[in-house]
Amino acid sequence: MKDDRQLEDSVNQALDDSIENLSPDVQRRLNQIRIEATQKQTQAYPLWKTAGAMSFALAMVVSWQFWPANNEVPIDPFAEVLQEDLEMLEELEFVYWMAEEEESAVL
Repeated sequence: MKDDRQLEDSVNQALDDSIENLSPDVQRRLNQIRIEATQKQTQAYPLWKTAGAMSFALAMVVSWQFWPANNEVPIDPFAEVLQEDLEMLEELEFVYWMAEEEESAVL
């Protein structure tokens, strides 16, 4: 544990010494790059935009869950048409029977 700490201290000291030996021009460029790098991180995608998008998505999911479902799907989509056809068939049978009765009454 002590050896790790001593190694870390010596590495930090060597890095600090190497920075002190740099020319002022190089130090200035490094500082500019450091400032630009930290500014880009702070200007990255703001937290409120992410929170807003997630809130909107959550609201859509919740509202979709409470949206009334149209469960009134007929079992047979032609059931109504079939019922009308049966009624018309009964009427046609009645008309045919009446026509036969008229013919037999005339004879």
